[in-house]
Amino acid sequence: MASRLLESIRIHDQEAEHEEARDGEIIKATPDLLPVPDGPRRQWGAWHLAGYWIAEAFGISQYQVASAAVAGGLSPGSTIGAVFLGHVLVSIACALNGWTGAVYGFNFPVYARASFGIRGTSIAVICRAVAAIIWFGTQTYQGGQCVQVMLGAIWPSFKSFRNHLPASAHVTSSELLCFFIFYIIQLPLLWIHISKLRYLFMIKVVLMPIFGFTLFGWAVGRAHGFGPIFSQGTNTTTSPSAVLFFSAMTSAIAPKATLALNISDFTRYAKSPRTVVWTNIFSLSIPVTLCAILGVVVTSAVQIIYGQTTWNPLQVASLWESRAAQFFAAFCWSLAVIATNISANSTAVGNDLAILFPQYINIRRGQYICAILGVATCPWIIQNSAVSFTSFLGGYSIFLGPVAGVMLADNFILRRGKLELAQLYWKGTGDYWYTAGFNWRAIMAFSLALVPNLPGFAQKVNSSLNVPVGATYLL
Repeated sequence: MASRLLESIRIHDQEAEHEEARDGEIIKATPDLLPVPDGPRRQWGAWHLAGYWIAEAFGISQYQVASAAVAGGLSPGSTIGAVFLGHVLVSIACALNGWTGAVYGFNFPVYARASFGIRGTSIAVICRAVAAIIWFGTQTYQGGQCVQVMLGAIWPSFKSFRNHLPASAHVTSSELLCFFIFYIIQLPLLWIHISKLRYLFMIKVVLMPIFGFTLFGWAVGRAHGFGPIFSQGTNTTTSPSAVLFFSAMTSAIAPKATLALNISDFTRYAKSPRTVVWTNIFSLSIPVTLCAILGVVVTSAVQIIYGQTTWNPLQVASLWESRAAQFFAAFCWSLAVIATNISANSTAVGNDLAILFPQYINIRRGQYICAILGVATCPWIIQNSAVSFTSFLGGYSIFLGPVAGVMLADNFILRRGKLELAQLYWKGTGDYWYTAGFNWRAIMAFSLALVPNLPGFAQKVNSSLNVPVGATYLL
């Protein structure tokens, strides 16, 4: 019974091999894992990549990174500086890894074989996949909040939807209902291949900046200029200002940490590697920081206008009297969430699962598996407060940071950017087979970077643990 089921889902007609064979064994791979050659499949130019990053920049998570820092007590000016520095650092990683993907045409799971080994790549793949699955659930919950605001704007009575869930659930009945409504809406869109999504990004790249500048103008106007907004200083009694600054910086890196790894999933479709580097650096660091500035300004303005501290842009929209404005704001944020979930999260998991289970899973199947597992992450707990959100950002980045560091050091310092493409599909005696398929040096470097952060991570997960204060500052 089980064998027949496995045989029925096996991918029969998509196996492909490299031609050369010597002493080792060729790894069978689906077309999703094979390099993209120069030709019609490489359709992404500089404007498409720039549009992707501009579209990616204007999202709820980017807004919340900065707004959560302000809500946590960091001054608006310091928050902007921390976020910009974090985005510059992560843009460099994206540019380098993106260039490699454009040159060789492979995706992240194949790229990681060079550093971690043919089998060891599963370590990097699992770290990235888990983070992307959690992000998918978190973004879907944010999309559900958008649906809730839109329904409340159309039918005000929906705001009085009766709640049947206890407070310990950290989610109400209406929020859970809207979560699944948004979840169902985005499922058909996962069917679209990533190479054909550039038009979706172009729509978002036009709409979201217009909305962002409109929201920015409203905040500055209602707060009577920049003076009252930026006159607010750092206000905290729990952590030193320097700790808050670096926490904001690492929180800014975290949402793009997965993309710093899997950017080759997209740049493999780039027409020219030459355009990838500077496009990634400028199109990531500047627009994403602009969205962070939006979060800082709006959060600070809301404190002045309404006397409330809210880090969630949808809660800001709920404060408005105009139902049309509420609907439009929620619609724009929902479009941003859908584009991000498809491009940055589900596609990443699809690529990861395709290399772990190539006989049974392709990218499309992996995307739907990501959607199923994303529900199980209970994202409403992550979104419960600014503290829980920043804890989540710092938590998973301790796994992705070491992976990115190992790959960048191995590829650009040790190998000078030169890889043997055919050997990445070779096991047994290939250059990247190392010791039984694992590069123990890379695994050791990964562990040395990870272990010092584990005590602080454990304390974030369980606040009752007795952990030295200094250990918590590492996150």
